[in-house]
Amino acid sequence: MASLAKFHLAEWIHENSEHAKYNIAGSAAPSLTLRELISLSGSPSETEAALKFDELPLGLGTNQGSLELRTRLAALYNEKIQPENFLTTPGATGANLIVFQSFLRPGDHVICMYPTYTQLSNLSKSIGCDVSLWRLDPNNEWCLDMAELRVLIRPSTTKMIILNNPNNPTGSVLDAKAQLEILEIAQQHGVIVVADEIFRPLYHNRITIPSFVEHEYTKVITTSSMSKAWGMSGVRIGWIVCRDQDLTDLMSSTKQYIAQATSNIDEAIATECLSLRCRPAILKRHLEYAQQNLELLEAFVKKNSDMCTWIRPTAGGTAFVKYHTISGDAIDDVQFCQDLLKDYGVLLSPGSICFGEETPANWQGYARMHITVSPENMQKALLKISTLLGEKRKTAKYS
Repeated sequence: MASLAKFHLAEWIHENSEHAKYNIAGSAAPSLTLRELISLSGSPSETEAALKFDELPLGLGTNQGSLELRTRLAALYNEKIQPENFLTTPGATGANLIVFQSFLRPGDHVICMYPTYTQLSNLSKSIGCDVSLWRLDPNNEWCLDMAELRVLIRPSTTKMIILNNPNNPTGSVLDAKAQLEILEIAQQHGVIVVADEIFRPLYHNRITIPSFVEHEYTKVITTSSMSKAWGMSGVRIGWIVCRDQDLTDLMSSTKQYIAQATSNIDEAIATECLSLRCRPAILKRHLEYAQQNLELLEAFVKKNSDMCTWIRPTAGGTAFVKYHTISGDAIDDVQFCQDLLKDYGVLLSPGSICFGEETPANWQGYARMHITVSPENMQKALLKISTLLGEKRKTAKYS
């Protein structure tokens, strides 16, 4: 394996969070405490009992994960998905690592959606794969061009198509029609489709989008975790879903080398979080946060339309907003974010270094903004950003 590229997004947030009063650079829903989980439950006494770990064995669990947890996970999908189709993992990052280590080898060709969470493209590059970027189009509502996918496919060489759905950072989503088009192309060439679905089911238009793994083509692998939608980033439970037994067996073997089992305590917390006592209330809270924040952002962009534009997210936990000068040129997003943090205590994630990879100019001027933070924090942060934009208007006016 080649040296891993610097993980700019994670390092940016880690290095700057302690200096931020208003942190809207991330993407995970606000972390729940166990007490908050109990208070959100439809049956607090049952949830409290489920979270008592006095008698829980602290030995090594099973490679697949507990049956109770896998049963709760299966309830998040349609009837095609059964508990035996799951492997639990240490977060979605662990899930993605297991997938790539299982199937990718130096010289393999992969196609990766772009922009995306950079682990997805950088891990495959570190293995020695030839990575073709399949670009979301900001001039077409962040849509993907299916004709371009057909051109990118290399018959007998392309091993994998890598997707992030809903997408981080844009907040766009591939609907059922787009999913079926991708799967049809993949099936024609026997290509594995991997979809990181960590932001599922944060859908903002009150519609349900199927998981990639719910369709007929079975050479599909999806990953997710407890962090983004469920507010449990510290509960290091992720999962892999696959209906192809041969693929699942290989990933299970790889998992033995990376993490034989996930934590029994973390599995127990995740199991209760995904119970019908708790799951609806948690999802409702985070979708309401997103809806309120989207309205705040809509008003902010309208107020500052001379200096910023966006495509309103339809899913997920992030928005990708483009900032520009009065004359219409893309701003230096890194300097903008540094000034915003230093002078106003607001932390955003600059697009050019956090998502630009080898082509930072593609996303110059963009900043990722977190839309499942508390609306109170979002409102205060947007006032600060508006103040900075106002200062830049004055400077431009008198220069």
